[in-house]
Amino acid sequence: MGIHDRDYVNSNRGMGNSYGGGGQGLFARAPGWSVTTWIIVINIAIHLLATTTFGRLYDFGFLSVHSAIQRLEVWRLITFQFLHDPGSLMHVIFNMFGMWVFGPMVEKHLGRKKYLAFYLMCGLSGGLLFIILNLLGEYTSLNILRDGFNTPLIGASAGVFGVIVACAHISPNSVIRLLFPPIPMKMRTFAYGYVAIALFSLLRGSPNAGGEAAHIGGAIAGYFFIRNSGMLIDFFDIFGDSRKTKKPKGGKKHSSYRNYKNTSGPSQDEIDKILQKVSQKGLASLSEKEKKTLAAASKHDV
Repeated sequence: MGIHDRDYVNSNRGMGNSYGGGGQGLFARAPGWSVTTWIIVINIAIHLLATTTFGRLYDFGFLSVHSAIQRLEVWRLITFQFLHDPGSLMHVIFNMFGMWVFGPMVEKHLGRKKYLAFYLMCGLSGGLLFIILNLLGEYTSLNILRDGFNTPLIGASAGVFGVIVACAHISPNSVIRLLFPPIPMKMRTFAYGYVAIALFSLLRGSPNAGGEAAHIGGAIAGYFFIRNSGMLIDFFDIFGDSRKTKKPKGGKKHSSYRNYKNTSGPSQDEIDKILQKVSQKGLASLSEKEKKTLAAASKHDV
């Protein structure tokens, strides 16, 4: 149910153009535990637990039409993304390798919170397309997918496909080098090439047609949400209103900028608001005016 049968890119140095400046490589990683790191660790930990001690995790977490629709266990649209083939360690390894290679670029572009929402939405969309195509195969003559209402879907590859498609938008002309065959390829060509392979496999009736449907659903969501990332802000609003700007704890002002009340530069309050927005929503959320304001402030002595 994943992309363990696909060849990812070589993660060695010399992979192509730089991304983000500062002399960092295309897939450079931020220090500390990023959201990508947490996703990888959680997936591997759950796989080890499910295959050793807590095998019933699969019973409570896999996605099927019967469980999600007929029994209304909608949480499975999220939980199936953290389960992998219990008989194949390579399933989880290759999916997480894909996250390790491509995830940091998207996380840097979106910011931590929106990136997590983006990843989960891609996985959820993959699950929805799996369900929709099963229902269409059962009740109409459109037999693209008819796995059966009890056929389980597991795996993180819908989210991984969404992340790869997002990279094609963020840095389309970056050059990567495949493992097999060892040839250079632009990110855009690589990403859409994988989507085309998944679509072809789905239409020809692949034995893993359900997994391919999830891949396509994740890719579609990735294509849409990387271009409309503002819609991701409300994903976690069950825990609070994301539209409210949080004040810095203790009322402290950001130490990287001085008070500009007596200068011609931007005010401290203006800078604080922009920095808070970057912290919550990522650099991609800034308008051109806000980027110029931040650039102007950085020119002052601090």
